[in-house]
Amino acid sequence: MFDIVVRGGVLYDGTGAPPHRADLGIRGDSIEAIDRLEGVEAGRVIDATGLAVAPGFIDTHAHSDVMLLAEPEHAPKLRQGVTTEVLGQDGMSFAPLSPANLQHFRRYLAGAYGNPDIDWSWASVAEFRSRFDGTVAINTAYLVPHGTIRLEVLGMRDAPLVGPALREAQALVATGMEQGAAGLSTGLSYFPGSYSDTDELVELCRTVAARGGVYVSHIRTVFRGRPFDPVEEALEIGRRSGVAVHYSHFRTDPTTAGHVSELMAPIDAARGAGMDVTLDVYPYPSGSGFGFTELPAWVHEGTVDEIKARLSDPETRRRIFRDLQDQRARRAGPPVESAYSHLPSPRNRELIGLTFAEAARQRGATADELLCDLLVEEDLEVGRVQVPPTLDIWEQMDRDIMELFSRPYYTVGSDSIPVGERPHPRAYGCFPRLLGRMRRQYGGISLEALVNRGTLAAAERFGLKDRGVLAPGKAADVVVFDPATLCDRATYDEPCAYPVGIEYVLVNGRVAVERGEPTGVLAGRAIP
Repeated sequence: MFDIVVRGGVLYDGTGAPPHRADLGIRGDSIEAIDRLEGVEAGRVIDATGLAVAPGFIDTHAHSDVMLLAEPEHAPKLRQGVTTEVLGQDGMSFAPLSPANLQHFRRYLAGAYGNPDIDWSWASVAEFRSRFDGTVAINTAYLVPHGTIRLEVLGMRDAPLVGPALREAQALVATGMEQGAAGLSTGLSYFPGSYSDTDELVELCRTVAARGGVYVSHIRTVFRGRPFDPVEEALEIGRRSGVAVHYSHFRTDPTTAGHVSELMAPIDAARGAGMDVTLDVYPYPSGSGFGFTELPAWVHEGTVDEIKARLSDPETRRRIFRDLQDQRARRAGPPVESAYSHLPSPRNRELIGLTFAEAARQRGATADELLCDLLVEEDLEVGRVQVPPTLDIWEQMDRDIMELFSRPYYTVGSDSIPVGERPHPRAYGCFPRLLGRMRRQYGGISLEALVNRGTLAAAERFGLKDRGVLAPGKAADVVVFDPATLCDRATYDEPCAYPVGIEYVLVNGRVAVERGEPTGVLAGRAIP
């Protein structure tokens, strides 16, 4: 007798093979049979007639981290069919850290991760991962964050990671991987990770390669004020260390729209030469982040209170404004406009949804002055969403994204930040947008191929051996959806709208979404 039979559906098994009609027999937390199972006894039968049945979707790049602990039902992702997220992204997360450094990062990263009222008492990767085991709705994998390691070893300062400090950092990376992390992530546009040089990253990645992990790179375009080839840097790190390389949210932008072949040329050449290189991307033309990432490097050094003192001091502010003007003058392409997405204080919430320029006019200040004011008032907890480009560029970027997903080494990474009243819509709509709306609108890639990019391709990249495929003996993470109606509803103006078309989601054999609604089941595990 099976606990659950999913009957009558069309199976997209995650491999990219053509779909076929079959039933799933589930016992406990595993798939036990895939066959015609009419008449077989089961504790429960889910009627999937006319629907697609696929492995639960794996989000290879998410920033849920502590907000998942605060809001464990995680409805925005569950209702997209997501059953696993890879956390610890962009070199920024919360383990391994000593208590003092944990409290520093809690405040410093609050604009992107929030500052929830939870028990902040872990130290190691193992302790942090254990918080997600059996307590949240989805599975989680974890990457050792490079910036976190740097903070723990050197503090928040621009200093070389060499000698004993490097050996200490390597030991922390090794221990993190031995405690279940899948690799190392970097956020080379963020601090303190951006203080690092290529040699440092090579040495850390030797440790990762020796343990079969992956190097996940949020690339940088400027290093110490000089133009920089970030794609080549990641490839150099892979060549010199022997580590597998994965690029985060790699796509065209408004200045390169329509030029996929040129963008991908160095990566295609590296793959052709035998390098293990993969990538992820989200199906949107702009991103989001926290409010002060573009402030000059020297502003970020020290404690949060020291940072706030610089932002408050009139003479230091003038230096900040001059440096910001210099940075903008050196930047190629048109400026990217942002809007405020997260300001927790009641007196500032009227600015949420306004662009930096609109908010500044409302407050009678320049955009830079207001940003500094808000960072001080909000204890750095300021979030932003980039304004999307014009519709013609947006449509070309959408076409580019579909072309990128035609490559079998791309995975789906939402880069979602589930914080604030006006988050980026990718937090609520990423997977249905790609597999529903964009597939139907642009074509060029089959549903089975897109399911593969969101399941088995992701599982193989991050070593999730029992996930990402419908097969006997594999974990019973399953999504049942209607390919004809699957669609996102979240927009930049109304981002907190749930998608349509997702009927059932099973996590480790338990029904977490039923007829489109979360059940409250918290069956997620810390994997692999």
